[in-house]
Amino acid sequence: MYTNVLIKTSRLQTHLIIRLFCLVFVFFAVQKGYSQQAPLKYLGSIELVPQKLRLEKDSIRFLISGKLVTGSGLLTKQPEVRLRLLAKQDSLDLGSIALNNQTGITIIQKKVTLYFQPWMEEASLLLDFSLGKNKSTVETKILAKGVHTPQLLVRLGQYLPGETIPRVGRYDFSEKSVEVNQQTMAIYFKFEPGKSDWLVDPKNQEAKRQLTIFLKQNPEIISLKITGLQSPEQAEGRTSQLGYRRAEQMGQKLQEFFPGITKDQINLQSRWNDWVDFRVQLTDYAGIAEQTKARYYKELDAEGTYFEKGLRIKAIPDFEAVAAAIYPKLRSALVELTAKPYVGLDRQKKNLLRESLATGGKNKLSYADWSLAAAATPSLDEKAFLYASMIKWFANPAPYINLAVVRMRQGQELEDNESRAVLWDEAARLLEEANRMQVTPLGLYNQGQLKVLQGEFWEAYKILSEASVLAKGDAPLFHAIESLRGALDVQRGDYKLALLRFGYPMVSAEDWFNKGLAFHLIGDYQGANAAFEASVLAQREFGYGYYGLALVAMELGQLESASFYLEKTITAKIGLKQKIAADPIFSQFFD
Repeated sequence: MYTNVLIKTSRLQTHLIIRLFCLVFVFFAVQKGYSQQAPLKYLGSIELVPQKLRLEKDSIRFLISGKLVTGSGLLTKQPEVRLRLLAKQDSLDLGSIALNNQTGITIIQKKVTLYFQPWMEEASLLLDFSLGKNKSTVETKILAKGVHTPQLLVRLGQYLPGETIPRVGRYDFSEKSVEVNQQTMAIYFKFEPGKSDWLVDPKNQEAKRQLTIFLKQNPEIISLKITGLQSPEQAEGRTSQLGYRRAEQMGQKLQEFFPGITKDQINLQSRWNDWVDFRVQLTDYAGIAEQTKARYYKELDAEGTYFEKGLRIKAIPDFEAVAAAIYPKLRSALVELTAKPYVGLDRQKKNLLRESLATGGKNKLSYADWSLAAAATPSLDEKAFLYASMIKWFANPAPYINLAVVRMRQGQELEDNESRAVLWDEAARLLEEANRMQVTPLGLYNQGQLKVLQGEFWEAYKILSEASVLAKGDAPLFHAIESLRGALDVQRGDYKLALLRFGYPMVSAEDWFNKGLAFHLIGDYQGANAAFEASVLAQREFGYGYYGLALVAMELGQLESASFYLEKTITAKIGLKQKIAADPIFSQFFD
């Protein structure tokens, strides 16, 4: 059975190994010289239990035992066996191991418990043999490479290089409430044959009316494109200049009709000697049968020049009737407008806001107006400016909390640790002031999230416990608090308690992944598999769900599935390559 599995998975494993080769080479460069070990003379019978190092809560625990192969008279030289942990950036000398001579056999046995430090995750555990203290090593045995630490993958707001920066903290407004979908409108304005002057026509007036309604509903313009068109008629000219002049005329009229539109917002272009617009109009034309339409589409899709296609479609029955209906519609300018509704203030209130923000300006807006303006802007810098101003105008804890969230997110985006710490220290002061004014579950939640980012996990846990009691009437906030508490439970090794925290309906890929880890770490692989699959379904590009599925597959001995999921992991999350290479549970793919 084992041989069959290897045969089935050989192609996938080979493909995966090729993808990871460069990374593995770099990772194991620190062990160069140990990777190709010759048969061991002294340490060959020494074993490690368990064979792969694992993180248990905050420690690594293992047993070293076996027989030291010693020849006649060797013990009189007082040989030494030393244990060390070696990584690329750090190392730890774990001291000598006592040699116990029992009826001529030298026994080695030592239990070791190490407080885990992050650098140990990629370290190798080495056993050195020398022919006496302070003498050079004559033989080294690699007992283990890397430490299996799935609990450290729990999502707490951290991210790997190249990953999307996760949102941390919660504002005192629903971020979904200020997210609006943009809308697009495409509408034609008519021109007389061969002319580019504005045509006063009922159809143009109707098009203008529709555009007016659209802009009232969606006043924030994202893009505005005007394409001047020409029909294939002889009166329409032989160059594209007519189409472009129509686009220019249409742009001028739009600025006249709608003073809020500026010249810089308009993108002008023209289309000529192209059947694309004829085909668009043909789709809505009801004067011919669908079978006849299919003949037009076939000829228009076939190879050939513009003129060759024109000759072919003119040979189709009823062409003159089709042309009489469609050609007038091609003497036009196509306006394509993408816009969205105002989320913040209207124009009048935006002007009042500018006056308030000016040096020496006075506030003429309500608290609700300021809140709406700050919530609507997507820029963190603008939010910070507005919330700082609100603190000046209003005695309310919410602006302090919101500005703290902004500082937390700005810190998240920085790679420089000192600059990040400055922003997070400011966030801490703001949250303390908010809590001084009024203790709220939202303020405590953000304070706990900030402590997590700063690495003060136990302090975070205590604060979140208090927040949880106060937030029981607010389901979304309560679930957010419990989600973060559950993630901290996973990190500190209380997996069953974490699962109790995760007992609410979940939506995010991160929460499903954290729940999957809790199941996995108590050995409930069925529950873990279901949670990791839910994480993948919630957001495939999140990537960690695939990693979790690979972990479960390895525990169940399903190498083919594990290889498949690792491939998916790397595709979705390139930053997890190093984690895969360092994790001893996947060592079968590299041995």
